[in-house]
Amino acid sequence: MKGYLHTLGWFILFGELAAQEVLPIGLWSQPQAISPALTGVIDGKVRLALTHHFRPATGFVNFASTWMGVEAPFRLGELPAGVGGLILSDVAGGWRTTKGIFSFAYEAPLGSRARYDHLRGGVYVGFVNRTIEPTELYFEDQFDGIGFSRPTTETFQRLSVWHGDVGIGVLYYRTQKVPGNVELVPFVGFSAARLNRPRIGFFVQDGERLSLLWLGYGGARLFTRTPFQLVGSMSVSRANQSLWVGGSLLTEFIIYEGGYWHTRPSGSIYAGAALRARDQYALVAGFTLQKGLAAGLAYSLLTRRTTTPTAFGGIQVMMQYQIGYQYRERGTVYPFPIF
Repeated sequence: MKGYLHTLGWFILFGELAAQEVLPIGLWSQPQAISPALTGVIDGKVRLALTHHFRPATGFVNFASTWMGVEAPFRLGELPAGVGGLILSDVAGGWRTTKGIFSFAYEAPLGSRARYDHLRGGVYVGFVNRTIEPTELYFEDQFDGIGFSRPTTETFQRLSVWHGDVGIGVLYYRTQKVPGNVELVPFVGFSAARLNRPRIGFFVQDGERLSLLWLGYGGARLFTRTPFQLVGSMSVSRANQSLWVGGSLLTEFIIYEGGYWHTRPSGSIYAGAALRARDQYALVAGFTLQKGLAAGLAYSLLTRRTTTPTAFGGIQVMMQYQIGYQYRERGTVYPFPIF
């Protein structure tokens, strides 16, 4: 039985790591999970973000993932900077992952002529805890050579491993020039996680090293002469021999105060879709109020079903609130998706 648990531990550990990094289907609901360079790019003094994702793992076991993030901008000398933190809790049956990071971002000086061009770099440090909870696992009765013991006589202690996590990121983006003009505003960046290549293992002192996790992303927001805006994004991540490709396309309808276009926005309504290739796609809808409060919902369907009885891929609830939101005269200047 000990040998069985040994094998199970390695299977769960490396099966999870090789299958996918834990990321929300509405990727932009937690920008710090994408890159530390995105930390602090907000219109308020502080932004609080909460994302909860429920997804079936099998016909009997579900994934429950929760992200809680906080970030704030500040000025370091004459240039913008940002600081923030993010906590992830991911639970599936007897397997639990807890991750916490602290992020810092800084904008590079590009000169006075680069008014609408921005280049930021970021770094994060954090920890990851992975735990097997034997009480949540089921084992058949043991064979003692004559018959089966009832109940199972084997006892297990809680198994847990810790390791550090260090990552970096770079981001380039443009901001809107003139409200009311047709303008395509792009952004592009990349991040690298697990730069420290930690050694992990439940049963050996010197386990295998984790591979680097690379994530490239980009997209653009299309401003029009109407209240409608289109924003699309794409991401590609790779770890070891695993590759994941995803993207999203949202339409946002801006509601302006007094009904006059391209004045001060009082809120917005948006709808669209997100996709993670060979995994799932989701329908996304939500709203914002005064651009300080945002809420969204994503309903996922699986494109590849092997362990679940239906194509239902889960529900993701997303909320953001900016404390001290300040309206900018040029309206929505950031090109990033809301969720």
